[in-house]
Amino acid sequence: MARHKMEFGICRLCGKKTSLSYEHVPPKVAFNKNTKFVSVDFEEYIGAENALKNPPKGKTKQGGIGYNSFCVNCNSFLGSKYVPAYKNWAIGGMQLLNKKEEYGLHGYTIKEIEPLKVIKHIVSMFLAINRDWFLESFPELASFLNSPESNELPDKFRIFMYLTRAERFRYMHYSAHGNFKTGTTTVCSEIAFPPYGYVMTFDYKGKISYLNEITDFKNFDHNLKTSLNMVTYQLPTYMPFPLDYRSENKIESDIDNSLRQLEILKKKHDIKKND
Repeated sequence: MARHKMEFGICRLCGKKTSLSYEHVPPKVAFNKNTKFVSVDFEEYIGAENALKNPPKGKTKQGGIGYNSFCVNCNSFLGSKYVPAYKNWAIGGMQLLNKKEEYGLHGYTIKEIEPLKVIKHIVSMFLAINRDWFLESFPELASFLNSPESNELPDKFRIFMYLTRAERFRYMHYSAHGNFKTGTTTVCSEIAFPPYGYVMTFDYKGKISYLNEITDFKNFDHNLKTSLNMVTYQLPTYMPFPLDYRSENKIESDIDNSLRQLEILKKKHDIKKND
């Protein structure tokens, strides 16, 4: 079993410079105890000619995906206040994935869920995966977590979710995603690990196709347990890019088209050079 060392740094919740323990994202009890995964620099994916067929090798690790992001006290606080609720939420989603093989829209009921605690833990995961500056720039997120009863999550933060088997795990830091068709830019951070994917947006007013917004989980009472009727898409994550839910066939087709266009441009360039 892998041992995770403490690291010195800034706690993403309390902001203190101290020793940071290893925070599993998602929690160990949410199917992330012995996860084996490959760590690859994002730049290597961008530079790969065909990252789907020939992905960069990277380093294989095991013992669960996580980050040295929180001090021991904050880690324990999150574990006691929000992890049990998140565990139940994750079990509900995994039970559905085990029954459904195909992608598409699924309707289901998930019972005995504590929505406020669930969304608080989701927020904590985004704090965990982002850089030191993230807490300093968005202290409202830490305030929302530090008070278990608080419903004060400012409107500039929105949370979206989808079901996924996470063909490739997705841990995307704060970044801007441009849509060439609409000419819009979405600033977001994204996590995908079975059974769910999450997108946190910043100052975004529109909708995101195929994603189910759960920001209103923040409005539930802290002690409320309820049954939720969910209508959610199951989406693939073959590439490590934010908001990319293309099928494997679509990605292969797009890559082939791009390579053909590149070859055409090269030939035109050679012709002009010869002239």
